Amino acid sequence: MDTYQSFPLRVVDTGNDAFYFRSDTTKGRTLDSLRVKNWEGANVPFMEYFAKGDLLAFLVIRNDTIIYEKYGDNYNRAKISNTFSIGKSMISILVGKAIDQGYIKSVDQKIIEFLPELNGVAGLEKLTIYDLLNMKSGLKFNRVGNGLISDMFSDEARFYYSDDLKRDLLNVKIKIEPGSHWKYSNLDPLILTWLLEKATGQKVSKYFEKEIWIPIGAEYAASWGIDRKGGLENSPSSFQCTAIDLAKIGRLFLQNGIRDSLEILSSKWIRQSTHIEERNRGNTSKGLQRATHQYYWWLPQDDFEGDFSAEGLRGQRLYVNPKENIIIVQFAHQGYGGYPYRDISSHFSLK
Repeated sequence: MDTYQSFPLRVVDTGNDAFYFRSDTTKGRTLDSLRVKNWEGANVPFMEYFAKGDLLAFLVIRNDTIIYEKYGDNYNRAKISNTFSIGKSMISILVGKAIDQGYIKSVDQKIIEFLPELNGVAGLEKLTIYDLLNMKSGLKFNRVGNGLISDMFSDEARFYYSDDLKRDLLNVKIKIEPGSHWKYSNLDPLILTWLLEKATGQKVSKYFEKEIWIPIGAEYAASWGIDRKGGLENSPSSFQCTAIDLAKIGRLFLQNGIRDSLEILSSKWIRQSTHIEERNRGNTSKGLQRATHQYYWWLPQDDFEGDFSAEGLRGQRLYVNPKENIIIVQFAHQGYGGYPYRDISSHFSLK
């Protein structure tokens, strides 16, 4: 969780108008004994879920009030942690903001309109922003998980440790027709990160700081890992922040993009991101909740539809349930593979 400190970082600063949730944890005392589903679908006490998952932080917020807040392993509210692939969801938010501000006309634009540097890669002339947002680039990308030797030489490792991401992106190759097939890949958000830099004329971290982090009222500085000094954000796997400030991203979505009277992100983009498009239902069916992947958010398809989450390696979660007005943030060393968030939401809505 702390390995991000070995890489160059670009800081995302805060402003002078922090937002503070109210706190009333009297209602949350029942959570420790609540039985929730683990990764096998078995019901276990939440305390066991917390311990076996080696959780570092767990927050439950309802109606702008913290009703449960627990930390482990010397963590506290001010502790910054890597969120891994939750960084992808932050990139999705920035694409929406860039569209709101006119830097990008629509998700249907071709990426070479912004990145002529990629013109020489065969097949990329057809690739759109929409394809990238839905991980349908068709680019060759080998992930880890097939053994130590394979992992060492995987594309995932190569791009994670790259000291020049733009150089390496110039050498990508199309494997299948863009837009035809979903495949989880770090290349898609990396290309979007470069595209955002070109479209806005700003480093992604600074654009995020000015348009999202400061306006939501973050209390603590965040950071993004970069490939080298002055380089590009390694957006798919190196966004760091506190759990309490990540919850404010969830609040932004619950409030339809508005804080007080300020529109930070359009409600249209939020709806596009978190309501399943029929053509994306086959993107994947992850976990017991059969979540599909769209705009770098995970959208469950079992039971009701409407809740959604940003998820990162080793059990990092930002879960948002608009029906119950609940935000849950989980940081973990190991995760636990379970998905107790709906059970917890139901429990507190009844309370």
